[in-house]
Amino acid sequence: MSANSDALEQAVMDWIAARTASDAEPSPRRRAQADRAFARLAVSAAPRIRYFIRRYGLASAFEDGEQACAIALHRAAQSYDPRRAAFTTHMNWQIRAELQALRHRLHGDQRRAPHRLAAETLSLDDPAILDRLVDPDAELAAEERASDYLAGRLADRLADDWARRRDGEWQRGKAKLAAQRSLVRRHLTAVEPAGRLCESHRHIVRRAFADIALRIDA
Repeated sequence: MSANSDALEQAVMDWIAARTASDAEPSPRRRAQADRAFARLAVSAAPRIRYFIRRYGLASAFEDGEQACAIALHRAAQSYDPRRAAFTTHMNWQIRAELQALRHRLHGDQRRAPHRLAAETLSLDDPAILDRLVDPDAELAAEERASDYLAGRLADRLADDWARRRDGEWQRGKAKLAAQRSLVRRHLTAVEPAGRLCESHRHIVRRAFADIALRIDA
């Protein structure tokens, strides 16, 4: 890590130690030590805070940015776990989140239109809210997808069963049988003809369907 990162790491560990001691034995002296440790942490983080405030275009609201970053710094120090990330990285996440929220409050959503999320506040007391929230096509679409999925699973099992039995009857090689299995599987769920088949393929499909029908009836 860089010297600045090392300094931040040491400063946050000092604050954690001071806070732990204050929680274990509360006293004005212990609290003052914890406050001084946090002040040193804030000094170490100040250059990075100034950089992020400028980076997020908040130089005109610098004091608001500093307050947001102070909240982020305190939250980062409280939740810091050295096993998960370096403190510099953990702090950056918190600062970015606070400054992004502040910029949104001050200037609105500045993202390009395709990346914006349309939002609207709805009243739970409005009786017409259900008509606005329920998608009338959702149930039908879900049923269609579920039906397609189940039909596909069944077709897979039927084609696999047919191929296994053919494998026991024929000794023509795995590649040929796999190609025939794929041909039969495609036509088990074909809604429309998948193009004109040659005579040999039509023969394979007809015999396979007849065999599968007998298997199901049995």
